Amino acid sequence: MDSTESPIASDQIPTSGPIPQRHSRPLEYRDFRLLLLMQLASSMRQPTLFITQAWYVNTVAPESERIMLLGLLAALRGLAFLGFVLFGGTFADRFPRVTMLATSHLIGLASVLFIGGLLLIPEVANGDGPWLAIMLMLFASFGLINAQDLPTRTAMVRDAVPSNLLSKAITQHQMVMALGVLAAFGAGASIESLGFGTTYLLAGIGHIIVLATLRGISTRTASDPDATQVSIISNLREGIKVLNENRIVAWTIFSTWTITALGLSVMGILVAAWITDILQLDAFGWGAMVVTWGAGGLLASVWMNWRSDINHIGAWFLGAGLLTGLSIIAFGFSRTIIAAFFFNGMVGMAFQLIQTWGITIVQREVPNRLLGRVISLLLLAGGLMQIAGLGAGILAQIWGLEIIYPLSGAAIVLYILIVTWLQRPLRLLN
Repeated sequence: MDSTESPIASDQIPTSGPIPQRHSRPLEYRDFRLLLLMQLASSMRQPTLFITQAWYVNTVAPESERIMLLGLLAALRGLAFLGFVLFGGTFADRFPRVTMLATSHLIGLASVLFIGGLLLIPEVANGDGPWLAIMLMLFASFGLINAQDLPTRTAMVRDAVPSNLLSKAITQHQMVMALGVLAAFGAGASIESLGFGTTYLLAGIGHIIVLATLRGISTRTASDPDATQVSIISNLREGIKVLNENRIVAWTIFSTWTITALGLSVMGILVAAWITDILQLDAFGWGAMVVTWGAGGLLASVWMNWRSDINHIGAWFLGAGLLTGLSIIAFGFSRTIIAAFFFNGMVGMAFQLIQTWGITIVQREVPNRLLGRVISLLLLAGGLMQIAGLGAGILAQIWGLEIIYPLSGAAIVLYILIVTWLQRPLRLLN
């Protein structure tokens, strides 16, 4: 439906031009409230699918190949994500963001229904015959769908509030993501009681909520309508050009890539093996541990929202990277459930800070017409992390999990110290 077909309510955003500064809080803008609902639905869907996929592989794979296959699962999802995310960000600028988000969630719903239906078949759920290999390939669609969803939804924050409320809006948007991660607890319990297929199908509710909510979004024009006058490759080059022109944006993106690839390859990919091998827990226990990650992220978001527009954001961003590395080192030396849960929460808190401040820096520094493309560059971190998971899985299979975790944390600490020393503009950014 075109925006000219119905009047815009008094608290909605116009479909083009600058957003009127009618209100003093992001939540007073209707489009932003709808974005938060979509963020919550998606943030509950993603960990549910992620945990179900990983626990399936962790359960049905041969013991001698289990850790490596967890890495392979991550790599397949990461390759799918990396192969499309730059195009996803380009489409988010080139076409109306509402249209692109609706398309990705329609495809996502179809994927969930198909894969969940297969997992209801006993032979598939047990990974008999060729089914483990087949499911690994099908699970890769998770990365492909996220490659359109994430840059589009993130860029839509810029469309929903005026520039003076942008920092607070991003913080609240990321806070809702932390709340959604708490759904992982339910995912673990659902796998134990209902099985892989039913749990997978339940994740489809998130797609349905997003599709229904999109009908109320008022901003329905492309942020860069002139982009259609040139090729998609030219659009991509224009986004990448920002990295050469703005070193603050470039090093924010490079740092997010490095921290995410090194840190989440172990904390997000190999953690299923840590849960079973080191902590001797089941899927319910993994869900409980993921809740500590979400609680840490929520604590970070509440603090950032209370502080509002924080000064010295560059130094805080780098400090959060340092905290991530130190927390992973501590997690790697943990051998008790209480210690592991605590330091997992610390990593969740630090990573929430990195994500929020990284997105804030990019949103502040990049024009809206290029935002989808540059956000997609930032989000390449998620794909790189999944591919790094394959390397981490192979090394863990050879050296052992207990060695890989502290090494990953130490590598992050070393990287942050070097960047802090060499990149003065980022370090001094207010």
